[in-house]
Amino acid sequence: MRWAVGLLMVLAGAAAGCTVPAAPRFSNPMVFTNAAPSQVEVAAERIVMELRFEIERPPAGPGRITTLPLTGASWFEFWRRDTRGAYQSVEASAHTVRRLVTVQVTPRDKGCQVLVKVDKQRLSAPNVMPDNIAESFSKYDPQDSELVRQNELSAKKYKWLDSGRDEVLEQYILEHIQLAVGRAGRAPAPRTLAPAPAAPAAPAGPAAAPAPADASASPTAPAVK
Repeated sequence: MRWAVGLLMVLAGAAAGCTVPAAPRFSNPMVFTNAAPSQVEVAAERIVMELRFEIERPPAGPGRITTLPLTGASWFEFWRRDTRGAYQSVEASAHTVRRLVTVQVTPRDKGCQVLVKVDKQRLSAPNVMPDNIAESFSKYDPQDSELVRQNELSAKKYKWLDSGRDEVLEQYILEHIQLAVGRAGRAPAPRTLAPAPAAPAAPAGPAAAPAPADASASPTAPAVK
Protein backbone atom coordinates (compact mmCIF):
# COMPACT_ATOMS: atom_id res chain seq x y z
CA MET A 1 0.00 0.00 0.00
CA ARG A 2 2.86 2.35 0.80
CA TRP A 3 4.37 1.96 -2.65
CA ALA A 4 1.02 2.97 -4.19
CA VAL A 5 0.87 6.12 -2.06
CA GLY A 6 4.47 6.92 -2.97
CA LEU A 7 3.70 6.46 -6.65
CA LEU A 8 0.76 8.85 -6.43
CA MET A 9 2.95 11.43 -4.70
CA VAL A 10 5.52 11.16 -7.49
CA LEU A 11 2.81 11.54 -10.12
CA ALA A 12 1.37 14.53 -8.27
CA GLY A 13 4.79 16.18 -8.29
CA ALA A 14 5.22 15.44 -11.98
CA ALA A 15 1.83 16.92 -12.78
CA ALA A 16 2.38 20.02 -10.66
CA GLY A 17 3.27 21.98 -13.78
CA CYS A 18 -0.16 21.22 -15.23
CA THR A 19 -2.08 22.97 -12.46
CA VAL A 20 -2.58 26.13 -14.51
CA PRO A 21 -5.34 25.49 -17.06
CA ALA A 22 -4.80 26.50 -20.64
CA ALA A 23 -6.43 29.63 -21.98
CA PRO A 24 -10.07 28.91 -22.91
CA ARG A 25 -10.66 28.35 -26.60
CA PHE A 26 -14.43 28.82 -26.46
CA SER A 27 -16.33 31.65 -24.84
CA ASN A 28 -18.51 30.65 -21.91
CA PRO A 29 -21.36 31.44 -22.41
CA MET A 30 -21.28 30.54 -26.10
CA VAL A 31 -23.65 32.12 -28.62
CA PHE A 32 -25.22 30.19 -31.51
CA THR A 33 -26.58 32.66 -34.04
CA ASN A 34 -28.73 30.33 -36.11
CA ALA A 35 -29.61 27.27 -33.98
CA ALA A 36 -32.86 26.51 -32.21
CA PRO A 37 -32.60 26.29 -28.39
CA SER A 38 -34.22 22.84 -28.43
CA GLN A 39 -31.55 21.57 -30.83
CA VAL A 40 -28.72 22.82 -28.61
CA GLU A 41 -30.39 21.44 -25.48
CA VAL A 42 -30.72 17.96 -27.02
CA ALA A 43 -27.05 18.04 -28.07
CA ALA A 44 -25.97 19.12 -24.57
CA GLU A 45 -28.00 16.34 -22.93
CA ARG A 46 -26.44 13.69 -25.14
CA ILE A 47 -22.89 14.89 -24.48
CA VAL A 48 -23.45 15.04 -20.71
CA MET A 49 -24.86 11.51 -20.69
CA GLU A 50 -21.93 10.25 -22.78
CA LEU A 51 -19.71 11.48 -19.94
CA ARG A 52 -21.71 9.13 -17.64
CA PHE A 53 -23.50 11.92 -15.77
CA GLU A 54 -27.07 11.24 -14.69
CA ILE A 55 -29.45 14.09 -15.50
CA GLU A 56 -31.74 15.24 -12.72
CA ARG A 57 -35.43 14.89 -13.51
CA PRO A 58 -37.65 16.88 -13.73
CA PRO A 59 -35.58 19.82 -14.96
CA ALA A 60 -35.21 22.80 -12.66
CA GLY A 61 -36.43 25.17 -15.35
CA PRO A 62 -36.84 25.67 -19.11
CA GLY A 63 -33.60 25.07 -20.97
CA ARG A 64 -31.76 24.03 -17.79
CA ILE A 65 -29.85 20.73 -17.50
CA THR A 66 -28.63 19.71 -14.04
CA THR A 67 -26.81 16.47 -13.24
CA LEU A 68 -26.39 14.43 -10.11
CA PRO A 69 -22.88 14.28 -8.59
CA LEU A 70 -20.47 11.91 -10.33
CA THR A 71 -17.29 10.65 -8.66
CA GLY A 72 -14.26 11.47 -10.81
CA ALA A 73 -12.43 8.78 -12.76
CA SER A 74 -9.11 7.52 -11.40
CA TRP A 75 -5.99 7.10 -13.53
CA PHE A 76 -6.73 3.44 -14.33
CA GLU A 77 -10.27 4.17 -15.58
CA PHE A 78 -9.00 5.03 -19.04
CA TRP A 79 -12.39 4.46 -20.68
CA ARG A 80 -13.96 7.42 -18.85
CA ARG A 81 -13.70 11.00 -20.12
CA ASP A 82 -14.97 13.09 -17.22
CA THR A 83 -11.47 13.58 -15.73
CA ARG A 84 -9.45 15.70 -18.15
CA GLY A 85 -5.68 16.20 -17.95
CA ALA A 86 -2.81 14.69 -15.96
CA TYR A 87 -3.28 16.83 -12.87
CA GLN A 88 -7.01 16.10 -12.67
CA SER A 89 -6.32 12.37 -13.02
CA VAL A 90 -3.74 12.36 -10.21
CA GLU A 91 -6.03 14.41 -7.99
CA ALA A 92 -8.95 12.02 -8.55
CA SER A 93 -6.67 9.06 -7.75
CA ALA A 94 -5.31 10.56 -4.52
CA HIS A 95 -8.63 12.05 -3.31
CA THR A 96 -12.32 11.39 -3.69
CA VAL A 97 -13.52 14.06 -6.14
CA ARG A 98 -16.95 14.53 -7.64
CA ARG A 99 -18.42 16.90 -10.23
CA LEU A 100 -21.81 18.42 -10.94
CA VAL A 101 -22.67 19.82 -14.39
CA THR A 102 -25.16 22.60 -15.07
CA VAL A 103 -26.06 23.70 -18.62
CA GLN A 104 -28.36 26.64 -19.26
CA VAL A 105 -29.72 27.24 -22.77
CA THR A 106 -31.38 30.65 -23.26
CA PRO A 107 -33.09 31.90 -26.45
CA ARG A 108 -31.36 34.89 -28.00
CA ASP A 109 -32.51 36.68 -31.16
CA LYS A 110 -32.69 34.01 -33.89
CA GLY A 111 -30.41 31.62 -32.02
CA CYS A 112 -29.54 30.90 -28.41
CA GLN A 113 -26.90 31.20 -25.72
CA VAL A 114 -25.49 28.24 -23.77
CA LEU A 115 -23.68 28.46 -20.43
CA VAL A 116 -21.79 25.44 -19.05
CA LYS A 117 -20.76 25.25 -15.40
CA VAL A 118 -18.93 22.31 -13.80
CA ASP A 119 -18.56 22.45 -10.01
CA LYS A 120 -15.89 20.27 -8.42
CA GLN A 121 -15.97 19.02 -4.81
CA ARG A 122 -13.51 17.02 -2.71
CA LEU A 123 -14.46 14.69 0.13
CA SER A 124 -13.04 15.71 3.50
CA ALA A 125 -12.28 12.75 5.79
CA PRO A 126 -12.65 13.29 9.54
CA ASN A 127 -9.86 13.00 12.03
CA VAL A 128 -10.48 9.70 13.83
CA MET A 129 -7.75 10.00 16.46
CA PRO A 130 -9.04 8.58 19.78
CA ASP A 131 -9.18 10.75 22.86
CA ASN A 132 -7.99 7.97 25.19
CA ILE A 133 -6.82 4.36 25.17
CA ALA A 134 -10.25 2.94 25.95
CA GLU A 135 -11.74 4.72 22.93
CA SER A 136 -8.98 3.40 20.69
CA PHE A 137 -10.02 -0.19 21.40
CA SER A 138 -13.64 0.50 20.44
CA LYS A 139 -12.73 2.61 17.43
CA TYR A 140 -10.08 0.27 16.00
CA ASP A 141 -11.67 -3.06 16.81
CA PRO A 142 -9.92 -5.67 14.63
CA GLN A 143 -13.29 -7.29 13.98
CA ASP A 144 -14.45 -4.17 12.14
CA SER A 145 -13.16 -3.43 8.68
CA GLU A 146 -12.09 0.02 7.51
CA LEU A 147 -15.25 0.24 5.41
CA VAL A 148 -17.42 -0.35 8.48
CA ARG A 149 -15.64 2.41 10.38
CA GLN A 150 -16.06 4.81 7.48
CA ASN A 151 -19.76 4.06 7.26
CA GLU A 152 -20.18 4.80 10.96
CA LEU A 153 -18.51 8.19 10.57
CA SER A 154 -19.88 9.19 7.16
CA ALA A 155 -23.26 10.39 8.38
CA LYS A 156 -21.76 12.82 10.90
CA LYS A 157 -18.27 13.92 9.95
CA TYR A 158 -17.62 13.31 6.25
CA LYS A 159 -18.41 16.37 4.15
CA TRP A 160 -17.81 17.71 0.66
CA LEU A 161 -15.65 20.79 0.21
CA ASP A 162 -15.98 23.08 -2.80
CA SER A 163 -12.91 23.02 -5.04
CA GLY A 164 -14.00 25.63 -7.59
CA ARG A 165 -14.95 25.05 -11.20
CA ASP A 166 -13.51 22.54 -13.63
CA GLU A 167 -12.86 24.82 -16.61
CA VAL A 168 -11.13 22.06 -18.56
CA LEU A 169 -14.28 19.93 -18.59
CA GLU A 170 -16.40 23.00 -19.35
CA GLN A 171 -14.33 23.63 -22.48
CA TYR A 172 -14.64 19.98 -23.48
CA ILE A 173 -18.45 20.12 -23.23
CA LEU A 174 -18.65 23.40 -25.14
CA GLU A 175 -16.43 22.07 -27.91
CA HIS A 176 -18.56 18.97 -28.39
CA ILE A 177 -21.80 20.96 -28.30
CA GLN A 178 -20.45 23.08 -31.13
CA LEU A 179 -19.43 19.98 -33.08
CA ALA A 180 -22.84 18.38 -32.52
CA VAL A 181 -24.79 21.45 -33.62
CA GLY A 182 -22.50 21.85 -36.64
CA ARG A 183 -23.28 24.29 -39.37
CA ALA A 184 -26.84 24.78 -38.15
CA GLY A 185 -25.57 26.95 -35.33
CA ARG A 186 -23.36 29.19 -37.37
CA ALA A 187 -24.28 32.41 -39.11
CA PRO A 188 -25.06 31.79 -42.78
CA ALA A 189 -22.39 33.05 -45.12
CA PRO A 190 -23.48 36.02 -47.27
CA ARG A 191 -24.58 34.94 -50.72
CA THR A 192 -23.09 36.80 -53.68
CA LEU A 193 -25.13 36.71 -56.85
CA ALA A 194 -23.14 35.75 -59.95
CA PRO A 195 -23.51 38.11 -62.90
CA ALA A 196 -26.03 36.99 -65.48
CA PRO A 197 -24.42 35.34 -68.53
CA ALA A 198 -24.26 37.53 -71.63
CA ALA A 199 -26.62 36.70 -74.50
CA PRO A 200 -24.89 34.77 -77.29
CA ALA A 201 -24.01 36.86 -80.34
CA ALA A 202 -25.90 36.21 -83.58
CA PRO A 203 -23.95 34.11 -86.11
CA ALA A 204 -22.21 36.18 -88.75
CA GLY A 205 -23.77 35.85 -92.30
CA PRO A 206 -22.18 36.34 -95.74
CA ALA A 207 -20.79 39.79 -96.42
CA ALA A 208 -23.30 42.07 -98.07
CA ALA A 209 -22.51 42.94 -101.70
CA PRO A 210 -21.93 46.63 -102.43
CA ALA A 211 -24.88 48.45 -103.98
CA PRO A 212 -24.67 48.75 -107.83
CA ALA A 213 -23.91 52.16 -109.29
CA ASP A 214 -26.83 54.12 -110.82
CA ALA A 215 -26.56 53.83 -114.63
CA SER A 216 -28.70 56.94 -115.23
CA ALA A 217 -26.31 59.13 -113.42
CA SER A 218 -24.26 61.19 -115.90
CA PRO A 219 -20.52 61.03 -115.72
CA THR A 220 -18.81 63.96 -114.20
CA ALA A 221 -17.80 66.45 -116.91
CA PRO A 222 -14.12 67.16 -117.22
CA ALA A 223 -13.00 70.43 -115.91
CA VAL A 224 -12.55 73.17 -118.61
CA LYS A 225 -9.14 74.66 -118.72
